[in-house]
Amino acid sequence: MAFTRKVLWIVSMDNDADEKRFTQYAQAAGIDTVCIRTDSRQLPGTIGRFHQLGMTVWAWRWPGVIPSDTGTYYALRQAHYVADTLIPAGLDGYIVDPESDQGKPANDWNQKKLAPIAQQFCQIIRAGAGGKPFLIGTTSGCTFPAPTGKPDIPFAEFFGGSDALYPQTYWRAMIYDKILKKEVPTDIHGGTPAESMKRGWAAWSPGAMGKPIIPMAGEINLATAKEIADYGAELTKRSVKEANFYADEPDVKPEILAAIKAL
Repeated sequence: MAFTRKVLWIVSMDNDADEKRFTQYAQAAGIDTVCIRTDSRQLPGTIGRFHQLGMTVWAWRWPGVIPSDTGTYYALRQAHYVADTLIPAGLDGYIVDPESDQGKPANDWNQKKLAPIAQQFCQIIRAGAGGKPFLIGTTSGCTFPAPTGKPDIPFAEFFGGSDALYPQTYWRAMIYDKILKKEVPTDIHGGTPAESMKRGWAAWSPGAMGKPIIPMAGEINLATAKEIADYGAELTKRSVKEANFYADEPDVKPEILAAIKAL
């Protein structure tokens, strides 16, 4: 099955060199949509440059939950930044990333009391789009919506305000090894595209509200070309026509970009 959209994500794009590499990698991988974290210094100016290359531009962020945080990090200020600055600059979509890490209260969304903030967040962005076509999505941990995951994240509010859902069905990640005292590539969520997607699909489906579920591949700098092909095959089994790749890094190998292009 031919994919109608291929999305390459990036975390840090803070200078012209970062943007040049990202552009080159996106083109080498046959990417038509880029998804850029909103604290990248190249935003919002880069939106028009990617448009000139014929690419759709989305943004994403794991926003904060503490109002005293400065800048656009706090969720409601983040939403206004998207609505008042990025959308007028031409942004085509935004994906929110509510998660929860132990010991990080600044962005811990695993709290039921945050449900009204989640709902207002989506409403602000939707209003900013002014009725024009604009994707709003939600991404989060592979199994976070499950009762055994992070169930107090206000998924119902985020899902309700979204057009599509993006479980992070990564099968490998850099994890800190206490013995080696450094981060090392570690299999997660079963260690294969098939197993990670199976787990993510099971966790996200019950509360999806009929929204499309679009599993993500990652971390692609740790993947093999065969795993990229396997990821594409798993999407095809589920009739998913959009492929997402997290994330651009300098060490993403040419064979990975070629494998993405071949999907």
